Order: sequence, then C-alpha cells, then structure tokens
Amino acid sequence: MKSFLLITSLLLLANLLLLAGPAISSDMQLEEGEWEMTTQMQMEGIPEKMPAMPPMTSHQCISKDMMVPTQEHRNQDCKKIKQDISGDTVTWSMRCTTHGVVSEMNGTSTYNGKTMKGTMQVISQGMKMTSQVTGKRVGSCK
Repeated sequence: MKSFLLITSLLLLANLLLLAGPAISSDMQLEEGEWEMTTQMQMEGIPEKMPAMPPMTSHQCISKDMMVPTQEHRNQDCKKIKQDISGDTVTWSMRCTTHGVVSEMNGTSTYNGKTMKGTMQVISQGMKMTSQVTGKRVGSCK
C-alpha cells in the first residue's frame, strides 16, 4: 500500500511539472494555443508484479508569455531551482514536497512549432521515474 501511495504521489508530481512548466523565450518556435500533452512513465525500483503505467494525456493552453494556466495543487510545494532556455529547448530542475515526501526533478522540453518532445526525471525515496513527454497543438485556447 505504501508503494502504491508513493507511485501515485510521483504521478501527481509528474503532472504538476507539465502544469508548472517554465516560461518560453520570445524566439522559441512555439505556436500558441491549446496543446495535448502525453506522458509515458517508466519507473525503476518498483516491484515486477506491478503493471506498466498507461500513458497519461492532459490538455493545456500554452503561450509564449504563460506556458500554462495557473492551477492550485493542495498539499504540494514546488520550487524551481534552475531554468535555462537555449533556442527551442527549455532545461529545468525543481524540488517538490508533497505530503512530506521530497522529490527532485529535472527535464528538458523542445518545441518545434506545433509539436514538442521532452524528457523528465523524478527521484524520490530511492525510486527513479523517467517520463517521455510529447505534445501537439490541437487548436485555439478555450
């Protein structure tokens, strides 16, 4: 049960990272609008009996000024440690505390007009989760 709660917390943290992404520089090749993001997670250190996690999909409005809308998350405190923007790629690291569990996160996202690809790693309590994130613009913001 404790492993299930930890995995659930890590999944929530991964989604938070998508929702709390860094700002985008004005020269980044990004088409603003409603985006669909799909995250495929792989975890190291979990029991072999646990099934693979299915991809998770979310929608968010992305612009060059505000990557995503502001959302409140209960019992979660995240602080950006580092953010670098080079061309179309954003590299970042973050530390989050959720229900007393501290997680270290880092990742990169590369935007190419109407598509994006990224990688994110979360390390918490000896477990490491690596996520591949893909995104595509699906229309105007709602």
